[in-house]
Formats: sequence, C-alpha cells, structure tokens
Amino acid sequence: MPETIFTVNRSIGYSETGPDGRLKVGSAFDFLQDAAADHAVRLGVSAADLMVLNLGWVLRQYHLTVKRHPAHGESIRISTWRHSHRRLYELREYEMEDDSGNRIMHARSSWVLINLQSRKPLRLDRNLHHRENGRAISWAVPSPPHPKRVDREITFPVRRHDLDVNRHANNAVFIQWALDTAPPETADTFFLKEINALFIAEALEGDALTSQAQMTEGGDSLSFLHRIVDIKTGRELSRMQSFWQHRSGF
Repeated sequence: MPETIFTVNRSIGYSETGPDGRLKVGSAFDFLQDAAADHAVRLGVSAADLMVLNLGWVLRQYHLTVKRHPAHGESIRISTWRHSHRRLYELREYEMEDDSGNRIMHARSSWVLINLQSRKPLRLDRNLHHRENGRAISWAVPSPPHPKRVDREITFPVRRHDLDVNRHANNAVFIQWALDTAPPETADTFFLKEINALFIAEALEGDALTSQAQMTEGGDSLSFLHRIVDIKTGRELSRMQSFWQHRSGF
C-alpha cells in the first residue's frame, strides 16, 4: 500500500548554505522537490513513470513560509503528502522540522497534469490510477499581484545548468532568479520569511530573460513584487511576492 505521508531525514550540508551559514532558499526548494520526487516514485507517478505515457507534471503555484533557516550541520526532517483538488489540480504539502520536532518551514504547491505533446492540461481522474490521499490540503493562496514599477532588474540567459529532466528551467531556479534582484544589503540584514510564486510559462535553454522587482519598505520588514519576463517575446513567465524580516527580529 503506498504511503499517504512520506518522510525523509537529512542534514544541512556546507554547499547548501549561504554566506550566513544557513540553508539557502534555493536549496530549501531543492530539498522539498527531492522529497516530493521520491514520494512520487513510490506512488508510481514520477516524471519517468509519466514520460512513457506522454504525460508530465507542471508546477502552477508554490507558497513557502519560514520560521527560521536551519544552519550548517543541523538535522532536519521533511514530510510531504498529496491530495487531488477538483480532479484537475494535484496539491502537495510539505513540513520541515528540526531535530526537536519544531516546524521551521511549511509549503504548499499546486500542480497540473499535462499531455507532453499538446501541453494541454488533463483531468487527474481520467489519466492516472487511484492514489491514496494524505492529509486534507486547503488551498486559499491568492495569485501574487503585478509589480507597478521596476526598482531593480537583472538580465541573463537560461543555461543548461538551469534545466531539469523535462529540459526546462527548474522551479527552484525561478525562485532564485527572483530573489537575486534583492539588494545585497537586504540579503545581509534580512531573512526571507515568505514567498508566493506563480508559474505561468516555461523557460528553455538559450532564452534571454529579465528578472524585475518592485520593493516596498516597512521598518523591520520588506516586501518585493517580482516578475520574470522573456525579453524577446515580452511574455511573463512567472510572478512572485516575497516578504523579508530584519534578522534582529527573526
């Protein structure tokens, strides 16, 4: 019988930490993605399982909240489970706990099953065999708002290093592209405490992109509205909102 809740234990490696010695946000998303991928293998719906059926998963939205960023050498436990929603969306929830059982990060994600050739979404109940649900997952995450101005902007090409097995830029890479627009002084004095990411279209190797951000100040907290755009077509590929808190109060 497939597990309804999948759990994995790991420790924070040196290469997974940033200048402050704590888990990088991109690495945190990699951890969650790895746990979900391992669970999907056990459920028989991994990327490899679906590829032979000409099917694939596409991430629609991701919402992460952070109580604290674990440090190098810490042991953590990640739990994840799935639940279908309206027969079209595959919801997945994640909890990251420290070795004392305290929740330090929490995330929800929304996925769509597509036909790899037509790229059109498909109903889950008509295209995948029965899978057991985990805990019920509520979804009340709004779409991030559009930036009204551009305060900071970086441009870059999509590199082969950015691609995953589906040959498009991985979602964790999108997150990092957005967060890279934060000024160095923000990254040095603030912690990321929440990010809400909407994924609209894929980015392929060689695409030229721009990552734009609008910043809002609020004393001990900051927020950014982000968007990632294909320079050639002008198409918006992703939109995000990030919230930051001063390290003295985190």
